[in-house]
Amino acid sequence: MRPHGVIGVIVGKIMDLLNRRACQFARRKLHGDAVLEIGFGTGQLVRLLSDDGTHRFVAGIDPSPLMLRMARKRNKKPVERGEVDLRLGEVSTLPWGDAYFDAVAALHSFQFWNDPLHDLREVRRVLKPGGQLLLILRARNPNRADWLPNPLSRGSNEIAETCVALRQSGFSDIAAEGKVGSSAVVVARRA
Repeated sequence: MRPHGVIGVIVGKIMDLLNRRACQFARRKLHGDAVLEIGFGTGQLVRLLSDDGTHRFVAGIDPSPLMLRMARKRNKKPVERGEVDLRLGEVSTLPWGDAYFDAVAALHSFQFWNDPLHDLREVRRVLKPGGQLLLILRARNPNRADWLPNPLSRGSNEIAETCVALRQSGFSDIAAEGKVGSSAVVVARRA
């Protein structure tokens, strides 16, 4: 959840490999001038979004100081130009203003959110009306998910329970849109 030290660097490199397809998918799926990634890891998706020229501003938040350093290094030039803003922190207290982003993505990080209803409401707060939320949920064995912080991810039907939580948090147009690799894709819009 918070990679650190030499093992954290190795975990980051493994995450890059495992997340490549999900990042490519998200790059094609996310639209708008300002995009936020929650749990950016090594900054792979941030880099793809900032390089593709269709987003004016890309931001991210991650709870790991090591991932923050790795992502800032990977995105050094756009960070220096002010086109990318990467911060240390949690989804529960996003440091951006209301209705700031056109789109928000969380790739393989939703399962680590401690309080999904509160956190989804916080994501909704920073999304513009009609803004898009993209969740990519890593496949996991529900019989071995008791260690995950997110109670929805520990349940037997994470996708359905996540869709209910999205509705309760003020999202609309909620849909499970199949898979990217073995990971489930859930999209929603701020109502």
